Amino acid sequence: MLVTFVRSATLIAAIGIATATATVASRAQNNPGGLPPEDTVVAVVNGSEVRLSELVQLQQTLPEQYRQVPLAMLYPQLLDQVVSRKLMAQAARKQNLQDDADVKARIAVLEERVLQQSYLTKRIDQEITEEKLRAAYDEQVANTSAGVEVHARHILLESEEDAKAVIEEINGGGDFAEVAKAKSTGPSASQGGDLGYFTKDQMVPEFAEAAFSMAKGDVSAEPVQTQFGWHVIKVEDRREQAPPSFADSVPELRQSMLQDVIGQVVDDLRGAAEVEEFDLEGNPLDRDAANQ
Repeated sequence: MLVTFVRSATLIAAIGIATATATVASRAQNNPGGLPPEDTVVAVVNGSEVRLSELVQLQQTLPEQYRQVPLAMLYPQLLDQVVSRKLMAQAARKQNLQDDADVKARIAVLEERVLQQSYLTKRIDQEITEEKLRAAYDEQVANTSAGVEVHARHILLESEEDAKAVIEEINGGGDFAEVAKAKSTGPSASQGGDLGYFTKDQMVPEFAEAAFSMAKGDVSAEPVQTQFGWHVIKVEDRREQAPPSFADSVPELRQSMLQDVIGQVVDDLRGAAEVEEFDLEGNPLDRDAANQ
């Protein structure tokens, strides 16, 4: 169980890495902040050039609220950070810290991580194509039963007697919207009681049961009581609930496909590799025993 958990956690982390990497690449290509699209030189530090792409990459390491800000708004602060980082790196090289064994080991780990990110991003872009996303979207829409939406108006009153009087007035020829404007105590009164389209789960149960049992054009024969008061309801329209658009569905579809793609990548690589694994004592690892 522990080995399975560790591997699952590794895959989840890989998903986050791949998603972040893809986001950085996408935003860099989309010219964030309206700055020049070319990799402009934004500073020269002791003869070493600092380019715009370094600021873009730094911004993507910040908390989400700063990643959404146009680059131009954070430009001075980001430039200061990159210049300071460059100066410290130059100072470290003057002391030959790049030759330190511990530094070399840490650089090797970072290099391996960047390679992993780049490889995963490339494979994800190859595997999760627009064609496959559209196929998944079409399947999702086909397998999801459409709900019903109702477009209704209502008049909210304080007592059952007032509500019954309003029903009589409307049945006698009164215009529902005008009566709502004049007599409803609800916040939609100024719009003639118009609630727009809604699904059954968006309304309190008593109101929803009544509205969804009525046909287009019907006015409730009896007042409907809820915690807000007494309602007179008119159903303006009924329709099948439209599925979310492809564009709105892409992030969720892509996320659901990521774990499968990354799992397949790992399985493919392991299947083609010779891997020897050992336990903490250096003995050959028995995975069946470790999983028990």
